[in-house]
Amino acid sequence: MTTLPPESAGRGRHAVVIGGSVTGCLTAAVLARRFERVTVIEKSNFYDETGPRQSIPQEHHVHLLLLRGKQIIEGIFPGILKALEHSGAQVADLGHDVKWYQGGRWKNRYRSGIYAHYCSRRLIDNQLRRCLSQVPRVEVLSGARVTRLEFSGHSNPRAVSGVVIDSGSGEHSLACDLVVDASGRGTHLPTWLKEAGFGAVETSVVKTELGYASRIYRRLPAFAEQWQVLLVLPTAPAQSSMGVISPIEGNRWMVTTGGWFGNFPGKDPDEFLQALAALPVPDIHEVIRDAEPLSDVFTFKMPGSSRRHYDRIEHWPTGLLVVGDALSSMNPLYSQGMTIGALEADCIDQHIDAVLGQSISFQQLQASLCGVVDGAWNMATTEDFRFPQTQGERSWRTGFHHWYGAGLGKLSASNRRALETQIGVTNLVMEPSRLYSPAIVSRIALNAIFPGNTRQ
Repeated sequence: MTTLPPESAGRGRHAVVIGGSVTGCLTAAVLARRFERVTVIEKSNFYDETGPRQSIPQEHHVHLLLLRGKQIIEGIFPGILKALEHSGAQVADLGHDVKWYQGGRWKNRYRSGIYAHYCSRRLIDNQLRRCLSQVPRVEVLSGARVTRLEFSGHSNPRAVSGVVIDSGSGEHSLACDLVVDASGRGTHLPTWLKEAGFGAVETSVVKTELGYASRIYRRLPAFAEQWQVLLVLPTAPAQSSMGVISPIEGNRWMVTTGGWFGNFPGKDPDEFLQALAALPVPDIHEVIRDAEPLSDVFTFKMPGSSRRHYDRIEHWPTGLLVVGDALSSMNPLYSQGMTIGALEADCIDQHIDAVLGQSISFQQLQASLCGVVDGAWNMATTEDFRFPQTQGERSWRTGFHHWYGAGLGKLSASNRRALETQIGVTNLVMEPSRLYSPAIVSRIALNAIFPGNTRQ
């Protein structure tokens, strides 16, 4: 595996990354290009590739790395995609290899040229951690927790001067010039900042009472020529449950079903099958009822999406950045999390030299990181707002986006350009404005005026 070049090493002395998550590993790697030393502090066993990890409760469920995320990760760790494939990751064209039900109809399947790598979250994490372990100037403190931050100075802006670590044998301080919080949705940073006198962190929350359940099955070869992925999405708000069969390494399927406002099963296998049978179409249930289960049913719940507005803190501390789920945590059914983390690492990669050269401030870079979240946040929460019981702040645009999105979903079922554009935008490799091209807008409008129109 090719390691990172030394590019601008030595510009900074010591950076600390809290959390060995996907975002944490990517961020540590880009910082190693500029800092003499980078320390990753991971509360679980960073090197354990098989045991359970409480720090990633959603690891037993379907994960999808969007194309833009793959491009960034491959740029940071050249060769990682081939390594995933060598370990059994399956590659699927998202327009042709996915049998996709949306908006009350099955989509026609066309080759889009946009490919996804399907595998378990554990395989992705293991490969990323192996890659990071080979990067010069990076060290990992495994099984250690950060209990608080230390600051220097009394005037604004104050600067981070270090972290206090508990490795199980008492606390000790670790001096550093930069701290990046990649510790996930359970971050303690808002409390630390408030206790240090920086004020309360504003948070936006969209409550959906989301949950999902997953189980691994042995793949049935009879379906190999028909599809690689089988995806069923609800028509909200009348329907509120989804399901997917995704291929993972080891000739297995990861099957996930979930929904909004309590419409998801528990850990009972019969309840899991009943949830699959209750989906808008029976296809997933008809496949899985004859498949061999290889695991228990795993469940995961979360109250909804949230984001912390660190860009609204008046005096942001020098030497502090926040990324990943510590910054924003969205409905995982939209498969954006890992790609957002990659985009944030890329944002740091593009701007950290300017910060170290003092041409922009840490506060400006943190504002840019908050801005990275905007597109994905708007996409996810707009879809969640299709349910009237969703709690959160709606805008005047919400109703229009619901109408247009429903029209796009119907159009893309039979219109190749619309499908390719929809896939490109959701994979963050096309600008959202492409969804409003004259060719797409005119057809959506025509279908709305003449609902029985079949000319797509």
